[in-house]
Amino acid sequence: MTLESLTRQLDNEFAVPSSKEDLVQWAVTDENRSLVNSQFIEHNTGLMVKGSETIHSVRTSVFVTDKIVKKLCGDSPCLLFTHHNFDYYEDERGLQPIRREQIDDLVQHGHSVYVAHAPLDIHPHFGTSLALASAVGIAVTERFYDYFGGPTALVGDAGEWELQAFAEHVRKNLARPRVAVKECDPRVHRVAVVAGSGDLPDLLQDVHDRGCDTMLMGTLEHRWAIPAIQEAHQQFLRLNDKLRINVIGGSHFGTERPAMMQVVQLFTTMGIPCEYCEDEGLLNAV
Repeated sequence: MTLESLTRQLDNEFAVPSSKEDLVQWAVTDENRSLVNSQFIEHNTGLMVKGSETIHSVRTSVFVTDKIVKKLCGDSPCLLFTHHNFDYYEDERGLQPIRREQIDDLVQHGHSVYVAHAPLDIHPHFGTSLALASAVGIAVTERFYDYFGGPTALVGDAGEWELQAFAEHVRKNLARPRVAVKECDPRVHRVAVVAGSGDLPDLLQDVHDRGCDTMLMGTLEHRWAIPAIQEAHQQFLRLNDKLRINVIGGSHFGTERPAMMQVVQLFTTMGIPCEYCEDEGLLNAV
């Protein structure tokens, strides 16, 4: 399949032309700008890096890390369909712009990069929170919290669990070495699911107002060295001291990984060979 044809299909599937999210501000730098597709800069999302005009296969990933780039450089020209147009570290560095040398390596091997962040988060079938709920067996009853034009969070029925048993169930199903847990009630039934970060005070208030006893999210332990983000995280924790909701944190990477595994189905229905590309370092990070 041609890169142009596949890009058109993805733009349509994820409503990229109408997306209001700006991925350019934080991820396009003076260092990498000359290698970034001009249409990505115009639309703020979509096809970020153009490689070979012929696409033999697709790989999916959560982030564009050194491990992902190294794995792709052993493949025939493919499209990397990624949730984030960032490199990522599970420490104080957090999100980092993709370096020029990483893009150079991809382009030299004919690879292209397509980014769907908010458009994937709110997708009606492959949304990140939907995939996370499916991975841990939560039956979705409603979606909420507008995020660039669509709901990104959900409420679901988990059945009847003891909190620690449910947390262990989540850990196993996300293939994580550990999950972070804040216990306020030993029982779990009505669960809010928010893949990614999720540590937003207004979102937590919404979760409480919807009668949830538990929140499954990404970032219960926030390590990014960004003062504004750290302050918002502390506000989230202080608010929960009052609201008393169980919180389970499966990590930013760990909670978005199920969507990047599930979206493989989309490319399979298009007749394109597709595989999820794992970053074992992030998967096993504690």
